[in-house]
Amino acid sequence: MPPAPVFTPTPHSWTPLPGTADTSDWRSAQDLVVKTTPERFRSSEAYRIEISESRKTLEVASRSALPFACQHLVQWQGGNARSTPCGILEDAPRFPVRGFMLDISRCKVPTRASLEKWVGWLSICRFNQFQLYTEHTFAYTGHEEVWKDSSPMTPEDIDWLQDLCASHHIELVPNQNCFGHFERWIRHPAYRRFAETPDGFLTPWGERRNIGSVLKPDAASLHLVTGLLEELLPLFRSRQVNIGCDETFELGQGASRERCNREGSGAVYTEFVSQIMKTVRAQHGKTPQFWADILLSHPEMLHRLPGNPIALNWGYEAGHPYGKEGAKLAEAGLEVLVCPGTSSWRSFSGRTTNMRCNILEALSAAETYGAKGVLLTDWGDAGHLQLEEVSLPALAWCGLSAWNASTTWDDALRLCERELLGGLPGDASCWAEAGKVSETTGWEPVNCNALFAFFGNTPAHQAQIAEISDERLDSCQKALDDLSEPSGHREAWEQTLRNLQLSLCLERDRRTGGHTAVPLQQEAMKGHERLWRARNREGGLAESLSMYTRNANP
Repeated sequence: MPPAPVFTPTPHSWTPLPGTADTSDWRSAQDLVVKTTPERFRSSEAYRIEISESRKTLEVASRSALPFACQHLVQWQGGNARSTPCGILEDAPRFPVRGFMLDISRCKVPTRASLEKWVGWLSICRFNQFQLYTEHTFAYTGHEEVWKDSSPMTPEDIDWLQDLCASHHIELVPNQNCFGHFERWIRHPAYRRFAETPDGFLTPWGERRNIGSVLKPDAASLHLVTGLLEELLPLFRSRQVNIGCDETFELGQGASRERCNREGSGAVYTEFVSQIMKTVRAQHGKTPQFWADILLSHPEMLHRLPGNPIALNWGYEAGHPYGKEGAKLAEAGLEVLVCPGTSSWRSFSGRTTNMRCNILEALSAAETYGAKGVLLTDWGDAGHLQLEEVSLPALAWCGLSAWNASTTWDDALRLCERELLGGLPGDASCWAEAGKVSETTGWEPVNCNALFAFFGNTPAHQAQIAEISDERLDSCQKALDDLSEPSGHREAWEQTLRNLQLSLCLERDRRTGGHTAVPLQQEAMKGHERLWRARNREGGLAESLSMYTRNANP
């Protein structure tokens, strides 16, 4: 009997049969479709392929299963379709919803060519939903002052992207934050009247922000956000929308203080969000998704939400209490998506160990309390300085694990290497190992890594940084020097190493009074600008570049 094919992901069932068969006539999805039998399967993405010396059949639950069946068939043929090992393969996803959300509001709006790459990567990793996280980067009519310098997405871009996603059987879900994270609107005088705290606020961790970020929960703000949704939502075929509403930190510090004192901030929050949800349902026929962080602190309010919205249970650190939080949401009768992260932002090179654990814990908890699936998030905090390659191991790890729980880290690296990074041996491991360099400092801050903390040098981190010994810095330098170099994506790799080296040099200079980081800082800025213009739209570049001079003071 010929050797078994190597499949990624491992199918749920593989039964070898004697002999080989010629499958060279199966050249396209059209050739493959033999039977569509939804009654046979429990998932719309399930399929069964049988190849024997006497017959070749493919059964799918729906056409959305075809891309995945085709992937497995190509692996099965192994480059020699005329001598395909006989066998029976059956597969279906672990979770029906496998989504990915890309931040396009923290400076970086990708070009169409870059978005096309993302959609291809998502299809390869078996994702079936895609969102673009939006605060101010859609070209809303009448709000040009807000988006004019950001190179925003346009209705034409949405039409193009939606068709592209549909060709890969991926649902493009609209996304517009509708309560918090409005600082890019409130900074303009014309929008200050919508702010809870127009002159700034105090964060829960004691930092003073000079611009408010949360809308005051009143009729004017509701009219503003429902107007945005009225323009945005008709562009999308999806029957869902992510309305955000996370991190409303200053609610009750300003315009709604008296009301929050009287009714409770949880009740005030819930009423405003509920009105948005009702509008989404009644006027647009869409199911709202919302970030669940605020109401997890007020679980008694979860039952007041109208129309069975989808709760997005997010957390980006290893050890996040997904199980405890998910149980609260499930008890309230809500459909849930777990939302881990790629751990790429505020790191330059990723946080590989944290990422692997965060995703694994999220998916395990989702299975335990019956979540609908996963929404993997990729943020751009602090200038979106990380490159796309940094997120690809996470994309493979989460996508394959959400399809099959038996996925191994080696499976993810193999897929990442073969399909996402150009097929060059060892390249995926290089990027994954770069995401561990910072661990040699012995310190892992929350939502960040130590090297990025060196780069930022914020007051919140200075005490911990001072405790890191020079010997630890030497170990970090050695780990950086010892990294194996990938064969491809060399410009992105060199820029990533440049940023890591700059961070180390900045911390050395602060301790010694030296200036070794100055030339490296200039090189890093030039490299960042060059890669940005090759991959992203112009808007946001100046703000992103300013992080090198605002945060990294040699």
